[in-house]
Amino acid sequence: MSTVPGDDRFATPSADTSRDAAREGGDALDGAEPPLRVVLLDVNGTLTDTSQLAGAFEAVGAPGHLAQTWFTGVLRDGFALALHGDAQRFTDVGLAGARSVLHHAGLPAERLEEAALAVVEAVGELPLHPDVLPGLQALRERGLRLVPLSQGAAGTTDRLLAAGGAGDLVEGALSVADAPGGLWKPAPSTYAWALDQAGVTPQEALLVAAHPWDVDGAARAGLTTAWVDRPGRAGALGPHPAVMTEPDLAVPGIDALADLLR
Repeated sequence: MSTVPGDDRFATPSADTSRDAAREGGDALDGAEPPLRVVLLDVNGTLTDTSQLAGAFEAVGAPGHLAQTWFTGVLRDGFALALHGDAQRFTDVGLAGARSVLHHAGLPAERLEEAALAVVEAVGELPLHPDVLPGLQALRERGLRLVPLSQGAAGTTDRLLAAGGAGDLVEGALSVADAPGGLWKPAPSTYAWALDQAGVTPQEALLVAAHPWDVDGAARAGLTTAWVDRPGRAGALGPHPAVMTEPDLAVPGIDALADLLR
């Protein structure tokens, strides 16, 4: 893991530095690494502030700290289903988990469905982290294409990014639900599908995520990776889990990424 790029793929991409343009001009070098062209952006927790889900739980009469328990459980259950080739929508997994968590929190049965739906809908209304908008603007200024890739619905992602002022900076969101098999990240086939949709090779793409499991999965699929580890109370980047593939870059926010891609 480094905060300083170590190869030519971190040069600012442009039409003149693409592999095709180099070949046409007769300047291609055998074995040269292609420049980065596309940034795939994880959404929930990476672009959006999931800590705000505590308010959604409190609004339905449950303790706010259960939001983290619920969201972690949604990811766990989605991964487990994907392991068996069972594709389920984020909404459905989220609703099932919310019913369980809220039931154990003591909500009466007649209120469970409405409360669970309110919690799941809150995911699509989360604000962006403060570092996201300036960070995306800076990445675009580097000539990079920005493509959101979420476990959730593409329409939901498009709406929340538009609400956060980032709609004009990114391309249409990709959802794992639309990938062949519909398997959640970190399924290798889903990263491959996203690259195909973006029209780039793994070497031309950077996956940005706040989740080590996503960084690990993308690295195993051949992508360059950046881990967003926003400082907590200690005010410093924490260690990346040793059992997972280390990211190529580690940043405290999206706004710190563009300067490393010069």
